Amino acid sequence: MKKYSLLFSGAFFLGLFVLLYGCEKDYVAPVEAPSKSFTEHFDTVVNLYNKGWAFVNNSKPIGAATWQQGLYTSGKLGPEGFPAYEYKASGDEYVFAGYASGNDVATLSSWMITPVIEMKNGDKFSFYTRTYTGSTYADRMQVRTNLADDGTDVGNTATSVGKFSTLLLDINPSLATGSTGYPQSWKKYEVTISGLPTPQKGRIAFRYFVTDGGPSGTNSNAIGIDEFHFESL
Repeated sequence: MKKYSLLFSGAFFLGLFVLLYGCEKDYVAPVEAPSKSFTEHFDTVVNLYNKGWAFVNNSKPIGAATWQQGLYTSGKLGPEGFPAYEYKASGDEYVFAGYASGNDVATLSSWMITPVIEMKNGDKFSFYTRTYTGSTYADRMQVRTNLADDGTDVGNTATSVGKFSTLLLDINPSLATGSTGYPQSWKKYEVTISGLPTPQKGRIAFRYFVTDGGPSGTNSNAIGIDEFHFESL
């Protein structure tokens, strides 16, 4: 009886092993949707164009510059510019816009627009920004989003916003200076997406927006942006 019991038991466990092994081979893990979260370090502005970022300078009168690579070099009189918030090889690894966006006395309206992002309520994005240490010129930046489509229409005047009519954040709207003005060291801002009826594709825009700015204006110096992070929850 023992012999046959052992044979029966062996056959039973062998069958169980084959069954489980067969199930394991046929099992296919569910494919997870790719994460829509991403981080932009602004290592080189040239690469931003390849990634789908867009730039529009509506400053009036318009100047020679728009958003460009950060500036941090050492000279005889000390460092020029300010170092990036986060970088691997060079303190230049951020993006900035300044008074040269306009000419003479100007209303500055220089836009940097993200690639198309699929957004839903609860998603978040953050970034760091600052101006020069000790700056006595007022700076301002708005953060806006286009909820109408996934285009880059910002109008064509210094005061137009086109389809970027939703204002998410306005940094230093009163154009104050000093400690109550634009941050003079890297400061993190975070925004949570809300109010969307359904998930949709859109873009986020950073608008350097300063009245009475430009090389001859009483306002505007320069602002930097670094480490933009979009988190899809």
